Amino acid sequence: MKIDPTVKKETAYVLIVTLILSMLLESVFLIIKQWQLNVLFGNLLGAAIGIVNFFLLGLSVQKAVKSDEKRAREILRASQTVRFALMVLLVVISVLIPTVFNMWATLISLFFATIAVYMRPLFNKVRKTEDTPSVPSGTSEDTEGGDGQ
Repeated sequence: MKIDPTVKKETAYVLIVTLILSMLLESVFLIIKQWQLNVLFGNLLGAAIGIVNFFLLGLSVQKAVKSDEKRAREILRASQTVRFALMVLLVVISVLIPTVFNMWATLISLFFATIAVYMRPLFNKVRKTEDTPSVPSGTSEDTEGGDGQ
């Protein structure tokens, strides 16, 4: 199956935001003097789970869009079940092996992909504002509604 360019683009966006938030998380652990190697591994695990979850969701939606409504519903439901089970399994592993994965770093970074998705409309608004051409002075909009005073 060929990966849709939109899925690639949005996954890259989620990856970049997740990396930025991961660096911020690591910095906080350094500042509060609680950083250990297991914080890095927990952060990497949680971030990877979030990014892979988002990517698999994108692939599922891509596949569902090409199907009829009943089949699309089945695809999305199955995808959600499998993705959720994998997330729970990996989080349980991180909690059971605290010497390798910091539980808090794992759980916090797990939400970075979700934060990226919720922040996306903000970036789209900023881009639309920047792309809107400004009206040069002296045009009809400049003097609209009167004599320009």
